Amino acid sequence: MERSLVFAWASLLAWTSLVLTPASVESEEIFLVGSADRPWSEFGTTPGGVIAYVEALGDVRDLADEPVFADVPDSLGGWLMPLRLSPEFNISSDVLERGGSIDVPILARSEVDPAELEGVLNGDHAVAYDRKFVAGRIVRNNGITIRLDLGARFGVDRIVFYPRMTEQFPFVSDYLRGYEIYLNDGQPQNLFASGQPIFTSPILREPDNRQARVDVGIEAQFVRYLELKSISPLGFEIDEIEVYGRGFVPTARYVSEVLDLGEDVVWGQINWNEIFAGNASDSELEIRVRSGSDTTPDIYYRTVSVDGVSQLLPTNSNGDTLTEASYMRLKENERGPIRVDIANWSQWQLAGNGVELNVPAPRRYFQFSIDFTNRDLTASRAVADLGFEYEKPPVDKIIAEIGPAQTQVGEETTFTYFARVVNATGRTGFSRFEVETPARVAAVRSVEVFDAQGGLLESADFSAVDLDALPAVDGALSIEEVTGTRFALGLPQVSADGALLKIVFDAAVFRYGTRFQGRAFADANTAIPLQTEGGNATADLQTDELLVRVTVGSQVAGALSVVPQVFTPNGDGINDAVQISYTVLHLLEPSPAAVRVYDLAGRVVRQFDAVQVQNGRSELRWDGKGDGGQQLPPGTYIVQVEIRSDSGTESRAHSVVVAY
Repeated sequence: MERSLVFAWASLLAWTSLVLTPASVESEEIFLVGSADRPWSEFGTTPGGVIAYVEALGDVRDLADEPVFADVPDSLGGWLMPLRLSPEFNISSDVLERGGSIDVPILARSEVDPAELEGVLNGDHAVAYDRKFVAGRIVRNNGITIRLDLGARFGVDRIVFYPRMTEQFPFVSDYLRGYEIYLNDGQPQNLFASGQPIFTSPILREPDNRQARVDVGIEAQFVRYLELKSISPLGFEIDEIEVYGRGFVPTARYVSEVLDLGEDVVWGQINWNEIFAGNASDSELEIRVRSGSDTTPDIYYRTVSVDGVSQLLPTNSNGDTLTEASYMRLKENERGPIRVDIANWSQWQLAGNGVELNVPAPRRYFQFSIDFTNRDLTASRAVADLGFEYEKPPVDKIIAEIGPAQTQVGEETTFTYFARVVNATGRTGFSRFEVETPARVAAVRSVEVFDAQGGLLESADFSAVDLDALPAVDGALSIEEVTGTRFALGLPQVSADGALLKIVFDAAVFRYGTRFQGRAFADANTAIPLQTEGGNATADLQTDELLVRVTVGSQVAGALSVVPQVFTPNGDGINDAVQISYTVLHLLEPSPAAVRVYDLAGRVVRQFDAVQVQNGRSELRWDGKGDGGQQLPPGTYIVQVEIRSDSGTESRAHSVVVAY
């Protein structure tokens, strides 16, 4: 059995001693859930109730008394994991608490005593669902079904049911004489549009049952709904229906409370400890995040039918606003959509371990969810110590836009970037500003800072600066750094409400909808920046956004160049190598690229190691040697670049001449 432990970063184990209360925030802090101060159970809810809180993960053991999760560090405690069933646990016992239900679907509600049905689940042997024949009552039993919604999916392998058989209630003879058992896994494809389960063939059929206590084992399988059907006209009663299983539940969810950071903040990295049991490919874990400006992120709707017309209402039958708890108490076919309050909250976004959060800021409130998916009964994941960084923003916010809003793919273009400061609260401001770019910029031409009335405060002309020789300083302004994905500027402290930053630079765009995100740092030592928001920063541009679009296309392999066209690799220091440059376009994720050199007979004479490429330009040098390190003879050769993506394989070729 394969097991592994994944740590996000080395300092994570020390987080429990670093966490401060929101009121004491002065700089970068970490909000940690799963610690002794903020235990999982007090800072979130578990829809469906199939989450287990485990202090010592090593205590989770299988039937052979072997640990299910191996190599768990003793220094870590307070784990969150999907529920793992023990063979003696009766899944039915807490169906109602879990949000499940029990009913007799073919009968009107007036014909069913809810207390009797509840007695089938709660272990009370004084109460049973009674279908016995008594004087003055007509009972039709053939075709009567009891439907059980377990409230979540479980790995079920045993079903037990029986009448009351106590000294006080001696009804051992009133057992179910003929029955069928149906199962449904609750997956969307196995439900009607109304949300009700589709039952097809029975998993078990016994027309001549002679056992008062039916105890049947079945092949372990994931089950959400169970239906027990009488196929005999004889009277009967059901004292208890017990359901047993094993292994981890297939899906489980944890949703944090709305976390109050005390004031508007910006977000840094999110990190957590994660461990898996079984084969890693049989389980997965997804963490999503969102930020908001109030305490009510969601609007819950109930589906009702008025005069045959379906309507959505945000209230329950008493007219009270639906909450998550009251929404989950609704029957499945009554649950309408859950919609985000988009005026005050962002949509859920998938988060990566150790990755900077990309949710709107500054915001005061934060929420995260953890979704577990297990495809095998023996496989699952567990989480400990989930934390995220946060810090006060340098200003209230920054509105930015870029122009032109459209250009030709791969074509070097001069862009103008405006960033307007909003700082009515008088925050301390920022002195470093970065712009994310799809590839290394060709030039940063100029930087200007204006006051709120448009007066020029600072300006610098960097058009003649060599970007390989940085930093470049002009008065109070500087170019600090240029990489393949961003450039960074040094500024005088910018804090005035309405101040405007104008940056002119040359860059190329390689895919449709490229975002030029700006990031403001309080100083060079600040770890968490304030991200810019697209909007109307200036009347000089009408774009009002940070996206630059290019002509839509599917071509992945762009231009290929080999410079010089003729080279002489003879070791004299002149034209001893060629520069091979190729452009990659429209990729949605990194893809492999291979560069090969062929002779005119079609033989590969030099093959470079394949690399993962993103949109943009890639370069390498060839010294005229073959794969064995030998100098190749003079002649014409073909350089080929091959890029593989989800849309297929594309290649470009260019000739080059080796001469001596």
